[in-house]
Amino acid sequence: MFFKIKLIVKLLFVLSFVVTIAGCSPLTNKSNSAKNTANVILDEKPKILDISAIVIWDGDQKLGGNWVSHPDVGTPERVLIKNISNGKSIVAAIFQQTKKMKTDYALISSDAAKALGISQNDPTKVQIVAVRVPEKNGPTKIITEPNIAENTSLETKPTKPFIQVGIFGVQSNATKTKNQMLKLNLPVNIFDFQIKGKPYWRVVVGPASTSDNRKNMLKAIKLAGFKDAYYVSN
Repeated sequence: MFFKIKLIVKLLFVLSFVVTIAGCSPLTNKSNSAKNTANVILDEKPKILDISAIVIWDGDQKLGGNWVSHPDVGTPERVLIKNISNGKSIVAAIFQQTKKMKTDYALISSDAAKALGISQNDPTKVQIVAVRVPEKNGPTKIITEPNIAENTSLETKPTKPFIQVGIFGVQSNATKTKNQMLKLNLPVNIFDFQIKGKPYWRVVVGPASTSDNRKNMLKAIKLAGFKDAYYVSN
């Protein structure tokens, strides 16, 4: 139960950027959503992460989305997973594997397994490579008499201004955690959601106005005993 909760914590926001593609770099994906038809182009970054692994889908549906867990990964990453046997590829999330396995296999989600053509309990060799959205070289913006204080604020504004304190299967525990955050004078909210009909409550602190502000928030949260708290985008 504990490793499943941890999977949920790490996945809920890392998987918000997951998209499915076919082919190699540069990677292009068109969203199936009628509301979002923009293309997403990603570059492979093997210097960040490049792993050959044997993955297995154990038949458990788990949390939806494309993801893989690996014991040698410390922080969540956006990755390209390539099925060596058939050439199929998808963009997915990778995070640290907490479930103890009797073998050296890495776990893969049911959605990712189906997209890659991996059958249940069929160990499959894959290549896992980090990917990133390439930086756009837009037109240079000319600013006269720049406001140094304003520019500094823009530079230090975090891309992930919120902090995930935890996800709880008992509402009273989430409420207790929220009260602890309020005692620390931190802005906090509780969000409820369901997975397979089971309710969960997510406690989130933020938003932080600057990177330093966010850093101090996280420090206070961890000192309060929430060692697994981490930055999220929303």
